[in-house]
Amino acid sequence: MTFSRPGGEWLLFHKDLLLVKSKTPLSLPSSEDEPLFRDRLTVSGILPPTRGSFPWGEYPGDDAPPPGYEGVGLRELWALGGEPLFHAAGTAFQMMDWKRNSRFCPRCGAPMNLADSDRAYGCPECAYMAYPILSPAVIVAVTRDDRLLLARSPHFPKGRYSVLAGFVEPGESLEETVEREIFEEVGIRVKNIAYFGSQPWPFPHSLMLGFTAEWAGGELAPDGKEIEDAGWFTPRTMPEIPPSISISRRLIEHWLAGRKE
Repeated sequence: MTFSRPGGEWLLFHKDLLLVKSKTPLSLPSSEDEPLFRDRLTVSGILPPTRGSFPWGEYPGDDAPPPGYEGVGLRELWALGGEPLFHAAGTAFQMMDWKRNSRFCPRCGAPMNLADSDRAYGCPECAYMAYPILSPAVIVAVTRDDRLLLARSPHFPKGRYSVLAGFVEPGESLEETVEREIFEEVGIRVKNIAYFGSQPWPFPHSLMLGFTAEWAGGELAPDGKEIEDAGWFTPRTMPEIPPSISISRRLIEHWLAGRKE
């Protein structure tokens, strides 16, 4: 499956924001605009056909953006340009972040050279190879009878709750991560863990792996650090939940779709 947009459009970043010529209607930099930025990019590349084959680049952060451009965050881009463009820009952002952080070898400190068809950096001194970073994380919808577990992080917008999530640690299976994260954050045990789906999440380089699970024992006891509040909710008592951009919303809506209440 491929995704494409007409006009030779660019995904151009400045200070981690995507530069656009206008938001409504959404207008990206085009090939005609290249003289404004092409020779000034700090890192650049081209996305694969599955992400639209967009050329992308990073405009110097210390400089003002080219005249007539404004910055858009990736979350805002979802609403402005839709899911395919969001995923394309997210992929470009992750490659940009990896390239700008891979200039020197983490083993010996020597300058790194781009290698392997633009998907790896190699060290000419010690032969160390660096590949794009990917951080897997689980996100889990836990149910107890006809109720769904939702929790609140102190970092969430006021009033918002979501399903629980956490990063996979070295040596863990995904199922072990589900069990550990749920117990560490809210003090309960789970069973019947089942895979739900996945979502690339470019903030900055995560892969969210969705699961469902059932309560197996224990009472809710938020850890007070990652989670400040948690509860079992029915469709009638649902709090504010995450926007449709996220797999967390998909997990919640999947559960709601199976409820008659």
